[in-house]
Amino acid sequence: GDEENRRLSEKQKSVIALLEETQAGSVKEVCYLCGVTEVVLKTLAKKGIIEYFEREIYRTPILSSGDSQSLENVILSNEQQQVYDGICALMNGQPNAALLYGVTGSGKTQVFIKLIEETVKRGQQAVMLVPEISLTPQTVQKFQCLFGNRVAVMHSSLSLGERLDEWKRIKRGEADIVVGTRSAVFAPLQKIGIIIMDEEGEASYKSESAPRYHAREIAKLRCVHHNALLLLASATPSVDSTYCAQTGKYHFFELKRRYSDAGLPDVFILDLKEDEKKHNHSGLSTRLVDELYYNLQHKEQSILLLNRRGYNTFATCLDCSAVISCPNCSVALTYHRANGCLMCHYCGHSQKSINKCPECGGEHIKLSGLGTQRIESELSELFSDARILRMDTDTTYSRYAYEEKFSRFAAGEYDIMIGTQMIAKGLDFPNVTLVGVLSADQSLYAADYRSCERTFSLITQVVGRSGRGEKKGRAFIQTYTPDHPVINYAAEQNYFGFYRDEIESRRALLYPPFCDLCLVGFSGTIQENVKYAADFFMEILKACLEKIPLPIRVLGPSPAGIFRLNGKYRYRIIMKCKANGKFKTLLRHALKTAGKNKAFSKISFYADINGEIF
Repeated sequence: GDEENRRLSEKQKSVIALLEETQAGSVKEVCYLCGVTEVVLKTLAKKGIIEYFEREIYRTPILSSGDSQSLENVILSNEQQQVYDGICALMNGQPNAALLYGVTGSGKTQVFIKLIEETVKRGQQAVMLVPEISLTPQTVQKFQCLFGNRVAVMHSSLSLGERLDEWKRIKRGEADIVVGTRSAVFAPLQKIGIIIMDEEGEASYKSESAPRYHAREIAKLRCVHHNALLLLASATPSVDSTYCAQTGKYHFFELKRRYSDAGLPDVFILDLKEDEKKHNHSGLSTRLVDELYYNLQHKEQSILLLNRRGYNTFATCLDCSAVISCPNCSVALTYHRANGCLMCHYCGHSQKSINKCPECGGEHIKLSGLGTQRIESELSELFSDARILRMDTDTTYSRYAYEEKFSRFAAGEYDIMIGTQMIAKGLDFPNVTLVGVLSADQSLYAADYRSCERTFSLITQVVGRSGRGEKKGRAFIQTYTPDHPVINYAAEQNYFGFYRDEIESRRALLYPPFCDLCLVGFSGTIQENVKYAADFFMEILKACLEKIPLPIRVLGPSPAGIFRLNGKYRYRIIMKCKANGKFKTLLRHALKTAGKNKAFSKISFYADINGEIF
């Protein structure tokens, strides 16, 4: 009744309004659209106003359309055939590892299909790993059409029930080909003949939460155990893997030509400083706008890549220049236009947009920065009749949203697709002739030794989306640093030029592959206690090193790149070492010693090898 109504908070009312309109929604969606945390929902459920329920939807993981195709129709070019023969020779009953470098669009997938066909013919099993973002139905459908129901799919957006069903099918031997993201490397297969990792340099192969594993390391172990072949493949292999191939640890193969000889696109670097001199402060340079207009006139499609999500990324006070930050984390809040909130992408904190600066009380708050939503609205102002598709994690909550949108884009229902890195990799749209990278610099300056590698990979991959059909493609890279070698190498698609520079700098600075980086992270709610624990751990390490002397460089303890996260203060110690058995014994001992000590009781701490350092 009214009485009840007055006792509800604004946040609770907004949830009720949404549910009255939609009847039901997933917890994640309701929290996002109303800008609330799950606590609000739980309170409403306690009051009996809303109820939680689980709905089981059983379906085979992929919406299968299209009939089975015959493997005879997969025909290899001469170059592919040679690579295939070379790799087949390594499937010789001994553990082997190979790296396949192939320019974007060189038809690596055809080679994979033939290798899997051969493996299954020999009565063995195959695992095909793909990065988190590119497990599109495009991939799985291709395999299901060719190999029928011998294919099992494993990835993170399957419900637990679906995952269990696939797991049982594999266990019972009903599937001998597993396609999936990093967790598929654990599939319960008995007779593995080959494990293929496509785009092996992708960050999503490394798990950043416990258990902190890298799919490549697990795959190596399994290949040794099953005497199988590990095939790593990429247009932009990780620096580590190329180093292994150069030093003879891995066998090396390459595909230099685009399949059916489509040429690589023409690439142009656009200097954003020039545009700003002409007072064009939008995210789109004049030249790129002209090119988009040309494509619209000629009924050709375009893809624009942005390096971040959200709208108008952050809010700044014009009086005191403070950036409006998250109260729990030391990162700027991001403005989201869909719900009018400032949100933190790390801890999920959200608040209504503000008009007063919390630092100086000034009222001139400016939203600045670039986001997919802002670019989307600029595009619709410039080209009122263009059909624009935005792809980022905010528009693709539902499990099938990806697929549906990609297939509608492929069918020509949209003219321009704009998105974050999920659109850069592995997709094949023949009518795309223009690709624009809007902010190439964004990821160059991340606080991570891999930032150059990531930027090179992102640009190379997205440039490779252009001109895959009959027509020649063009690509434009917008940047404030047009002379940066990484950007120039990516524009030329010159992987080995980039690799030579990068490996020299890593050798000079002693970074992987010349050592391993072990990070021990500490976090807790009281800053002094966390710092004390980190310093104390240093002492434990020193004591351990006296017992087991190892060549090791220890940096820190220092505050982490994002010092406060989720209300917790973070410190870290970084060790440059060789992560061999001896080192792991030492680390295990140090962690155990710390675990028994009172100083660590309210602190969470963990060790991670070659993971993200943020």
